[in-house]
Amino acid sequence: LSGSLLVARGDTVLYEGSFGLANRELNVPVEAETRFNIASVTKPMTQIIALDLLESEVLAADDPISKWLPHFPQGDAITVRMLMQHRAGIPHRVTSDADEARPLTAADVVDRAHEKELLFEPGSESSYSSAGYSVLARVLELASGVSYPSLLAESVFQPAAMTHSIHPVGYGLIPQRASSYQFNSAGEFINSPLKDYSYLVGAGSVFSTPGDLISLMRTVVNGGLGETVADTLESDQGLAWNGRTDGYRTFADYHAATEVYVAFVSNILTGAGDLLRRHLPRLATGESVDFPVVPNPQAVRVDPERLAGYEGDYQLRPGSVLTLSVDGDEVRMSGWLLIPTSECTFFS
Repeated sequence: LSGSLLVARGDTVLYEGSFGLANRELNVPVEAETRFNIASVTKPMTQIIALDLLESEVLAADDPISKWLPHFPQGDAITVRMLMQHRAGIPHRVTSDADEARPLTAADVVDRAHEKELLFEPGSESSYSSAGYSVLARVLELASGVSYPSLLAESVFQPAAMTHSIHPVGYGLIPQRASSYQFNSAGEFINSPLKDYSYLVGAGSVFSTPGDLISLMRTVVNGGLGETVADTLESDQGLAWNGRTDGYRTFADYHAATEVYVAFVSNILTGAGDLLRRHLPRLATGESVDFPVVPNPQAVRVDPERLAGYEGDYQLRPGSVLTLSVDGDEVRMSGWLLIPTSECTFFS
């Protein structure tokens, strides 16, 4: 377990703790103010900006994006609402590995999305799309005349008192940033691939802390960002935001029935975070929880030629392709380590 955790009930903090190392090579411990990439928890923030601009009539939900992006494929058929609801048909990823290792703007991601074929006719289906949210971020910039980082500051960070959140710009440094790590097949830590998270602008580019995430959730729930934001983002059960990318893992939940908030950020991708997410809300209300049974898979060696036969792309759902790669004895599915437990079964 490596990361930072905050649990609250209403306005009362029940637990705050930090674990592990923000930088393993320099032996720097994680602290409450250490910043982690929060991956797709960025998307609700982009929704808040969009709702703010919709409320002020800077744009309309049914505006076609061709209004701002006249040359975008089927831009006359794709609306702002479709981008917000993942119904535009834009693939989840439109960038290459090389793209993702250097700074990009929302306009840069639009250029790359422009070159990709849509997965379906706009509005006819739904497929989760980070690139679609980057296109949305660019539409918000063009409609408002304000950059996405500035929109974040004005519409989200400032009103929600998120004093430790940041959006990377260019090659600028991110103070107190946690490095991210993965495991190799021997169970040893390795650095995650070098990424510049600006390629996820609007979709997964923000770095934040549990304190800021709970501050944002409280502000949404209490109506501090307006009734439209509260009605759109909050369900009867509350809020449930999560994200993961390249070793970073985040969840931020609000349980309406018990008024329990839980926020967790991590720089090592393991199943431990999901156990926390499952059990902490119950512990916070006084329930007893059985100690979790930790899986103990037995790894086996598989003939390299057989493993190589599994290499390739696998479609999880339309628009979501996972790539299985083999490097010696190491098997990864889109970066996620798989441990062989037989010739044809793997443990994640």
